[in-house]
Amino acid sequence: MKIDNVATRLVIVPLGAARGGSGATSLQVLHVTVRDVDGRTGTGFTYALTGGAEGARAIVDTTFGPRLTGLDPLDWDRVWHELWAATHRVGRGVALPALSALDIAVWDLRAQAAGLPLFRLLGAQRDSVPVYGSGRATHQMSDDELVAGALAYVEEGYRAVKLRAGALGIERDVRRVAAVRDAVGPDVRLMVDCNERLDLADAQRLAHRLDELDVAWLEEPLPSDDVDGHALLAARSPVPIAVGEHLQGRFEFKRYLDRGAAAILMPDAPLTGGVSEWLRIATLAEAASVPVTPHFLPELHIQLAAVAKSATYIEHFPLLDDLLAETLTVSGGVAVPPDRPGHGLVWDQDALDRYTSA
Repeated sequence: MKIDNVATRLVIVPLGAARGGSGATSLQVLHVTVRDVDGRTGTGFTYALTGGAEGARAIVDTTFGPRLTGLDPLDWDRVWHELWAATHRVGRGVALPALSALDIAVWDLRAQAAGLPLFRLLGAQRDSVPVYGSGRATHQMSDDELVAGALAYVEEGYRAVKLRAGALGIERDVRRVAAVRDAVGPDVRLMVDCNERLDLADAQRLAHRLDELDVAWLEEPLPSDDVDGHALLAARSPVPIAVGEHLQGRFEFKRYLDRGAAAILMPDAPLTGGVSEWLRIATLAEAASVPVTPHFLPELHIQLAAVAKSATYIEHFPLLDDLLAETLTVSGGVAVPPDRPGHGLVWDQDALDRYTSA
């Protein structure tokens, strides 16, 4: 089984209304297909909100992709580290997302060649994973809309819901979270994501106020580059601090673990090094007794959360819905990985063609 072709396409999906906490209005997906000499294909991807995926594509096309010709996918770990080193001097930037897309494609190919779902190939620890609702309760919504969005998740069987905060001022955010808590009752877990919008003083104030509302975690209260600030906050906050969607590679996560700066890690496989690096990060977290809950992309991350002992939840956020022919089914707040060979994602080829820009 040798790889004989790597193909890329850039897919741009307009989102219409701003999506999630970042307010993004378009989704860029770098879609990668890896083919072996027997005609089997594996697909992978990375993404950017609003812009940047073009740079990752250039790295795959000119630097990473050509090195895969003739590669036995079983040698991938060695080649992964060679590609990591090949772009070391230009930093992680768009290089690690580019490597992530290739890594996901190679693992998809390996699982398909083995005739196994990816989570089985990697050694499943469980057959189902808890899911929390995310995306219907954002700071762009009115107070009533926020409550309605959270209640909609609960009515669908979710037992945990994430709210966005940090853009409207501490007092308004606390009132909104309190309104949701009153509406959903004490048995639904609530998480709050600030999307890096606060400074240390406001983050401390918010954490203490949210503790009164039994919030399960406070996510990205500070810019993710501020490890020192997160360490100070984690030492003072009564609410667990969650960080990770913007971190790249195990060494950035290790800095957080070494400083005790996060109680929950949130790696995103298409951004932080693919399946391979995500699993390394999960192992670091397990050694530190820190739980992992991946960021976005439940269709892919359910495969990894079913493998990692440190994983607690996956996040149901409809990022790729416009590009998938089949989305993850959640029942009673739990999802089951698809039992088909590969990583389980079923791309809508017509949608990919429609949104492909080049």
